[in-house]
Amino acid sequence: MLLTRRHLLLTCGVAGTAALLPVLPAGAAPSPDAARPDDWPAWFRANPQHVALVLDDGRGGRVSHRAHERQPLASAVKVVHLAAYAKAVETGLVRPDDKVRVREWEQYYLGLDGGAHQASLRHLGIPFSNGVTADDPHRHVTLDDLVAVMIRFSDNAAADFLRHRLGDGLVHATAARWPVLQVPDVLAEVLHLVLGRRVDPQRYLCDPRLQLEVIGRFPDVPKTYEGQRPWARGTWSGTAAGLNRAHRALTAVPTARAHLEHGHLGHGHELPPGVAGIGFKGGSLPGVVTVGFGVRWADGRVGSAAVLVKEVDEQRFGTSGDLVASVLKALLEPAVLRQFQASLS
Repeated sequence: MLLTRRHLLLTCGVAGTAALLPVLPAGAAPSPDAARPDDWPAWFRANPQHVALVLDDGRGGRVSHRAHERQPLASAVKVVHLAAYAKAVETGLVRPDDKVRVREWEQYYLGLDGGAHQASLRHLGIPFSNGVTADDPHRHVTLDDLVAVMIRFSDNAAADFLRHRLGDGLVHATAARWPVLQVPDVLAEVLHLVLGRRVDPQRYLCDPRLQLEVIGRFPDVPKTYEGQRPWARGTWSGTAAGLNRAHRALTAVPTARAHLEHGHLGHGHELPPGVAGIGFKGGSLPGVVTVGFGVRWADGRVGSAAVLVKEVDEQRFGTSGDLVASVLKALLEPAVLRQFQASLS
């Protein structure tokens, strides 16, 4: 049978459903079933070597710990893609309403994303009766739609499409503003997980033999959280200092700010008194949780945070929403910021 891209996506997507990588939920609300939120400070005290963070509330309160040590970034790195997109819009390189065929986006999809791609399709109202990819690969979405789902649902295929649409030059130039933030080809990293070796993702996109090899190797992909942790340790990395600077800078970039702030609170919640906007992008991989915030106050003050943690066991990972909530609270309440300082002193 002729191997088509659509057949490959369906085959790999279905095969990969048993080995989904965890994805931090949009908005990252604390789970009512999670362990006590105050367990995270205790975990920090017990594991300071696995924590890198910068918290700056914009009014003189600041906590920094291993801020220049590299740790895995997971999807928190997508603020770099977003910043590059904002620059491209500003300079006229792209327009937010530029049309993209779904098949151009989905060629970068290889499953193993925790259901992020299906959440994106659902959000955009695109039917996917096979449960994996769009029914109509010739349907159009806008470039801004892809940026939105990249940030809101951490759609990896959208990030890779955007990187190649904008060009490596612009993306790397943007990342250079915040040194040591590595910007991955996520498809290349997933192929490394599947094949056990590194291959050029562009070769994979046009080489039927390599595509068949990927299909054949999917059953061997580790299917547990613990089984995927060794791979996650070697993925793209960066520093809390760099990520914090990125979030602080993007509070002043309207195109980027709109995507980071859109829908963060949700569920009918309102912004805290005096707060003009809260921008958020988190990320996760097995063993890794990352959090980035930018907070704007009505008086012009800006707060920002970047928290990178690694070597997180599966039970602790289930309380990630509590960590996200605590980081935001530290930017809003000096007493909570002091608790973070005490945990790492």
